[in-house]
Amino acid sequence: MPDPVAAAAARFSFDRVGLVLGPVLAAAWFALADPSPNREAYRLGGILVLTLVWWVTEPIPIPATGLLAVVLCVILGAVPPDERGREGVRAVLAPFADPSVFFLMGGLFIGRAMSRHGLDRRLALALLCTRWAGRSPGTLLAAVGGSVTFISMWISNTAAAAMMCPVVVGIVTVLAAGRGDPGGFAHSRFASALLLMTAFGASVGGIATPIGTATNVVAIGFLKRPEVLGKSADFLAWCAVGVPMMAIILLGLYGWLRLLAPAGGLDMAGLRGYLRAEYDRCGPWKAGEANTLAVFLVVVGLWVTPGVLALAAPAEQQAAFGRRFPEEITALLAPVLLFLLPTSFRERKFTLEAKDFQQIDWGTLLLFGAALSLGTLMFRTGLAEAVGRSAFAEIGSRDVWVLTAVAIAAGVLLSEVTSNTATAAALLPVVHRLCVEAGVDPVPPLMGVTFGASFGSALPVSTPPNAIVYGTGLAPVRRMAGAGLGLDLLAGVTIWAVLRVAWEFFHWRPFAAG
Repeated sequence: MPDPVAAAAARFSFDRVGLVLGPVLAAAWFALADPSPNREAYRLGGILVLTLVWWVTEPIPIPATGLLAVVLCVILGAVPPDERGREGVRAVLAPFADPSVFFLMGGLFIGRAMSRHGLDRRLALALLCTRWAGRSPGTLLAAVGGSVTFISMWISNTAAAAMMCPVVVGIVTVLAAGRGDPGGFAHSRFASALLLMTAFGASVGGIATPIGTATNVVAIGFLKRPEVLGKSADFLAWCAVGVPMMAIILLGLYGWLRLLAPAGGLDMAGLRGYLRAEYDRCGPWKAGEANTLAVFLVVVGLWVTPGVLALAAPAEQQAAFGRRFPEEITALLAPVLLFLLPTSFRERKFTLEAKDFQQIDWGTLLLFGAALSLGTLMFRTGLAEAVGRSAFAEIGSRDVWVLTAVAIAAGVLLSEVTSNTATAAALLPVVHRLCVEAGVDPVPPLMGVTFGASFGSALPVSTPPNAIVYGTGLAPVRRMAGAGLGLDLLAGVTIWAVLRVAWEFFHWRPFAAG
């Protein structure tokens, strides 16, 4: 187990360095950068220097840093000259009420209902209890990966990993007892592989659907801006590429972990008994589980319907459905139904109740709003254009697939040290401007940076699922780093290849008419 005192000391030291380094670098920016071309962009640049350093080192919570950046934009005048005063306040706060925020909010409420009533755990254990899953160590590893990946397609990656991690620790305990060497097996490579599959699978699953991770929602909100594409995400079209991409990466991850951690001689019969007992503890289906599953299916059905209508229905019907059931309104329908559907009408108990509002990850919503606000200001002040021109001068290529590769690599590398959502927020405006300067279609590079930002898997601080798994003490940093770097390379190559095949051979477009 890691030493909690040493870990806390290292963490404190890292936070303290960032707390000082952020303001120092921001002050250096204001002292050395040339403000003459565009004072608003110059001021926003200094604010972003502080923001990025604090997002990486986390001296205060990441959402709080996002709020600080928004506050500083108004105080320091990092808004266009015609938006000063009350107009400036509206400019920086309006993105917090962007429709994409409510799209994400609906997904968070669905995830809360699943975890409250145990639907996510029941589905995961149902997959693990199949006869195939307990046949061998290899099928067990595949079942763990498949379970967490499927769950994380629909709820946050963090929630999926937090739900699956205790189940996997229980599996390791049972296998260790069956070997007669609990301490030795618990710290074996195969035990680590099971935990790493839990963390990495949660990140892999998030790319499959628009609601799978906040990073995707950031991209959707960004691409809907009039100055970018002005179009809404097509749920079915996104999944048409996201799901195959997820499957390929998951298969590669499985092969990579099997190569790193072969196993044999495990008590699979004992494990099957343990998993069956855990599933039996779920008991018969409860009203809350049934209600949550019904609402989930209704919402997903409404999200998928526009793509189905596009295949056969007249354009008038497609437009009419889109006007009445846009993605964000459908997402908000989920919590409404969950608060209305009773689990015991006589006792006035419902699928979600007032106390569940306290369990929603409001920090993610605030971070998301701040990311949209900063991205908007990067456009309005001209900072994105300046950075894009500078980056284009360095890269010197007008090939869209070279730019896509650079965007994917940037997304993966930056997300190693900071939040996936923050990575997307920082890079999307820059990548868009880079594409404009090069005169190429911006969608492949923008989708590349979106998918790439979901990875960055080598360190415990890279993603919350990594941190959750590292906290068990069964996945040492050296093993996580080795396996994570392999996943990063695999994911980067797969994202680039799948995007190119989908774009050039199937003319894939993930966004419908606005």
